[in-house]
Formats: sequence, structure tokens, C-alpha cells
Amino acid sequence: MAALVLVAVLFWAGVYDESVFALLTNAWRNLLAALGATDQLTAIQQNVSGEVTKRSLPVVATYAVVYTGVCLLLLRLLVPAGRMRLVFLLYVAVLGCCAVLLVAGKLAGDVPWLYQLSRHLIDFIVSPLPVLVLVILLRWYVPATTPPEQEA
Repeated sequence: MAALVLVAVLFWAGVYDESVFALLTNAWRNLLAALGATDQLTAIQQNVSGEVTKRSLPVVATYAVVYTGVCLLLLRLLVPAGRMRLVFLLYVAVLGCCAVLLVAGKLAGDVPWLYQLSRHLIDFIVSPLPVLVLVILLRWYVPATTPPEQEA
């Protein structure tokens, strides 16, 4: 039942992403205004390439963290517990590749194709596709080392 709720949340967030982004934008705008930090965010945002994101960094980061968190919770329910370490390592590896590409793009003088490649990896990780692939690979394709009834 919990897995169905998480799938519904992911589906809702994907279908109504513009509404979710609008809600997060208003929330972050109000929070930063209350903290008096709108000028700092504007200064940081001006240094971000449009190839990476056209939205506010806190908004995109919040959406990505929550969406990825829901994906990881869903994976925890669908993949044997012993495989979660591998799941985390794969997610961290992809996010690390994104970070390396972003830094390399910046250091190389705003190279658009590095930013675009990083953006594609981010779009991949903040989607249900890794969940589908990992469930298929880690639950059904790769045999567990112990019988399923013995795993916690």
C-alpha cells in the first residue's frame, strides 16, 4: 500500500510539476524575503548558466531532493534491503558525475555541452526511470545471495 502511495506522489509531481514549481517558488521567495537574502540569491543565480536551469536554485534543489527522496523510499520498499547500499552508491555516482560536469563546464569557460550533459543526467536521476531500471535489475534479474525470506 505504501508503495502505491509513493508511486501516486511521483506521478502527481511529474504531471503537475509546473504547479509544484510555482508553489516552491512562492515559498522560497517568501522565506528569502523574510530572511533578507533575496539580493544574495539574485547574485548567485546570475552566475548560473541557463543551460543548467532557468529556475531558482533553491526551488530546483528542493524539488530534486524531495523527488529523489521519494524515489529512494519507493526503492527501499521494492528492492531487497541488502541491495540498498548499491542503490545509494549508484545514485551518488550519478550525482557525482553531474557535479564533475558542472565544475568542468565552469572551469572550462562555460562550455554548453558539459552543462547540457549534466542537465540530462539530473533529469534522468529526478525521474521514475532509475526506479524502474533498478527494481527490474536488483529484484528480478540479479539473484539475491540469500533467499528473500531471510532478508530483512
